[in-house]
Amino acid sequence: MISKTLYIYYESRDRVRGGKVWWKPHVKRVYVSGTVVRVVRGTFTNRYGRRVHGLKIVYENPRRAFIAEREGKRYKVRRAIVEVTKIVELPEDARNVRIHTRKS
Repeated sequence: MISKTLYIYYESRDRVRGGKVWWKPHVKRVYVSGTVVRVVRGTFTNRYGRRVHGLKIVYENPRRAFIAEREGKRYKVRRAIVEVTKIVELPEDARNVRIHTRKS
């Protein structure tokens, strides 16, 4: 899939009236600007250095060739495929985690 909005569906425990705890559905929307390579669930360090529980989405972004200029020198940079990682935080008690490409 290329440039997609992913909908991450999961259930987590929420407090409801009367002090009870119920499993309720939740959805997180995540934009991925490339081709998804893999999705892993666990505890990870996010980009700010905090340990969070959730999904690690790894995807590839194609990069065009271009000419860079530094201090009067010109360089040709070849086209490449860049691997990007995005961490989506989920509650630790999340269950029934599914990824959809459409709202449903």
